[in-house]
Amino acid sequence: MATRFVIIDLETTGNGPKKGDRIIQLGMAVVENGLIVERFSSFFNPEQPIPLFVQQLTNIDEETVEGAPLFADKAGEIAAMMDDAYFVAHNVDFDLPFLQAELERAGRPPFTGPTIDTVELARIVLPTAESYKLSDLARQLGLRHDRPHQADSDAEVTAKLLLALLERLGRLPLVTLEQLRRLARRLKSDIYLLLDALIAEKQREAPNDQPFVMHGGIALKRPALARPEKEKGAVAASFAAFSEQEPPLPLPGYKRRPAQWEMMRLVYEALSTSQHAMMEAGTGLGKSLAYLIPAAFFAGERQERVVISTNTIQLQEQLIRRDVPVLREVVPFPLRVAVLKGKQNYLSIEKFASFLAEPSDPYDAVLLKCQLLVWLLETESGDLDELNVPSGARMLLADLAIGEEEEGGRHHFFAAAKRRAEEADLIITNHAFLLHDLTAPRPLFPPFRYLVIDEAHRLEDAAARHFGERVDYVSFRFLTAKLAQTMAKQREEEQRCEARATLARCQRLLEELQFEGDELFRLLRRYALAKQPARAGRCRYRFSPADERGQTWEAAVELCWRLRDAIAALAAAVQPLLATENETMALPVSFSADMAALRRHIAALVRLLTETEEGVVRWMEADEKGAANAVRLYAQPVDLSAFFADRLFMNKRSVILTSATLTVRGQFSYMAARLGLEEFYPLCRSFPAPFRYEEQAALFVPTDLPLVSAVPLERYAEAAAAAIVAIARRLGRRMLVLFPSYELLKLTAEALKAEEGNEPFVLIAQGVQSGSPTKLLRTFLQFDQAVLLGTSSFWEGVDLPGPALAALVIARLPFASPEDPVAAAKSERIRAAGGDPFARLSLPEAVLRFRQGFGRLIRTERDKGAVFVLDRRLLTASYGADFLASLPPLPVHEGPLAALLEAAEDWLA
Repeated sequence: MATRFVIIDLETTGNGPKKGDRIIQLGMAVVENGLIVERFSSFFNPEQPIPLFVQQLTNIDEETVEGAPLFADKAGEIAAMMDDAYFVAHNVDFDLPFLQAELERAGRPPFTGPTIDTVELARIVLPTAESYKLSDLARQLGLRHDRPHQADSDAEVTAKLLLALLERLGRLPLVTLEQLRRLARRLKSDIYLLLDALIAEKQREAPNDQPFVMHGGIALKRPALARPEKEKGAVAASFAAFSEQEPPLPLPGYKRRPAQWEMMRLVYEALSTSQHAMMEAGTGLGKSLAYLIPAAFFAGERQERVVISTNTIQLQEQLIRRDVPVLREVVPFPLRVAVLKGKQNYLSIEKFASFLAEPSDPYDAVLLKCQLLVWLLETESGDLDELNVPSGARMLLADLAIGEEEEGGRHHFFAAAKRRAEEADLIITNHAFLLHDLTAPRPLFPPFRYLVIDEAHRLEDAAARHFGERVDYVSFRFLTAKLAQTMAKQREEEQRCEARATLARCQRLLEELQFEGDELFRLLRRYALAKQPARAGRCRYRFSPADERGQTWEAAVELCWRLRDAIAALAAAVQPLLATENETMALPVSFSADMAALRRHIAALVRLLTETEEGVVRWMEADEKGAANAVRLYAQPVDLSAFFADRLFMNKRSVILTSATLTVRGQFSYMAARLGLEEFYPLCRSFPAPFRYEEQAALFVPTDLPLVSAVPLERYAEAAAAAIVAIARRLGRRMLVLFPSYELLKLTAEALKAEEGNEPFVLIAQGVQSGSPTKLLRTFLQFDQAVLLGTSSFWEGVDLPGPALAALVIARLPFASPEDPVAAAKSERIRAAGGDPFARLSLPEAVLRFRQGFGRLIRTERDKGAVFVLDRRLLTASYGADFLASLPPLPVHEGPLAALLEAAEDWLA
């Protein structure tokens, strides 16, 4: 494919050429016939200051560009290089407008040729890449990238990325290329021109054996040949011999950790003697292998299946990618490992075939179709979590998952996953699917009697979500709008008069249902805000249908009944239009699934607003400045200990619960009570982290900050902001600040933003800046001096080893808010039984959360860091000893902040 590409990368003073931002560096690489044949690089004087955050990101400062040429001086040379070429950039929408603005400023005509965006092309060709950042793609493809955020280096690696992507695109089969070509006109860049050339080349090639199969007109990866039936009988190798030898594990830089081997032996003992167990394993111990290795030996020796459950699908994937390959090297016998998730995690080929045939004007739909066409040539599992799709396509992707009504078929990915699970020694799943299986009328897992639960401290939360309910206006509106769109489209295409008349009636019924629903959610939001004043812009109102009164409430309940009747009328009206064995359907298959989802949504709403149930807490949430009907309703069980005792521990021979945080003051009693394990007398053991905390971490508690309980929250936030600025300014490192509530985070962020422009650090605040926690972390790591304010998810699961994090600040001890509906309901239950809610709930929960937050700092044996706790109740309150006792032995410093900063600076030196 003889084509000329000019790959360009820019560094600029900001994000907006229309706001006057200018180019400070430009790098170019020219590719012809698969080779880089020409290069260009230059700094430019932007004739304006370079912001501090840009200097930190690019290492280009005022001095660098002081003697550099103006862009106009080089504009002719740059324009000549782009003649008769594709303009290629890693995010064309950023680079091209800047270049056009500079060309116009220099009196040159704009670039009018074809463009290729390597972000878009990479999303299509590499649909499972973890990230589409240039440096991450370079790492994945083995491309050397020495100086990220320098234009010449970025242009060079983008050129190499383009060549790698084109080579992979050329390997796709003709049928897939032709399907991509039909979609490509609606992509942002001119990929269709490349596809034309590739299709012409493919058509000239001699046919050969195809490594794919066709199903519904779509090319799929050819399934692997069925493996022979596994021979029965115990394996020759034994765990006893393995653990006695303690051979080195096949890990880079492996270092023997006695506690890891002790944990392995206890896991094997619990499985072998059919005992339940609770095992706390400190960070860095190697917990995953400490339970996987003995579980694998036990499964092989006893011919017993062992299920491993993790808290999230992401952790499930981590076990598969990182730990299972090591496990296979360790065990000296064939080991079969399967992954099993809920049906909604697997692609339905039938739904995708229908989706592919639909005309697709929206960009997100077109890009998703392209990604799926390529992915189906790679995936064996059909697991949608393998994909990395843009946020706008996530809802579309969810609609393509296998529905509960789908039982199986030739290319049914969930059925295939179940078959693999039936043959497996180890099955890796997640808490949500495990709980679904425990409560399903028909088991979804093959029979098993032995279970390991990782991240066990999150099991109760997962069960509360599983048994709980959530209804919100956004979901209601999305479902009704989607149904309305489907009906309108079908009515336009429908030729049969009777079907058109039925569709018109269904549309009228749906419009009435939408109107009633809008009004109901508007009333509920007004009711919640009237009952519970908003704090930090949000309100949470706990309610009970039996106790609510007033005209607004009664009107809401009346609307709820009308909604129930409306959805029943709509369901009856659409029935003749749905597929039957003898009729041609007027509505697509997805319509039935959407109708079922809406009926479930409204049924849950009726239950939430009209029924009472012992041991269930209900509440509403609304944003003070949100849309008039933006409200969310929740219900959760208060106590699940009896469920775990009856449905889990009574029915399994051995359940091993493990986590880095299971104890309070060294005791397992709190978690054992929560999980209904007290009467089973489990084996309990803590295995400390292999770190030298006395040498690696130090705790600093300023004594000159106000007591949080003695001042208004706004004043405490201002004091916390001042302390954060002082710490960041003095230490000059990356710093993570943890907050127990969004309210305090928001108030502190507002106080910090007033000072941010004069400070050397970049401020990133969860909920203030948009983006997922992963995206915020990625931004945080781009800067040497950055302060990240986080709540909720940042207290655990965040891994920032080595220089990624040098300082941790805990803004306030993480007690749950008294207004938290679930905590309040649990407290009432404890009080009614004659107990002390603070001692039995609030304090243990806060100590566990505190330990999780502390665990963000020291992640490896080489880390060193400082922890600042701004809440001096840690030292002044009687319960402060419980928090301190939960930490490993480490130096504790108290005193005025100025003195502590000097000590911390010396500590980190």
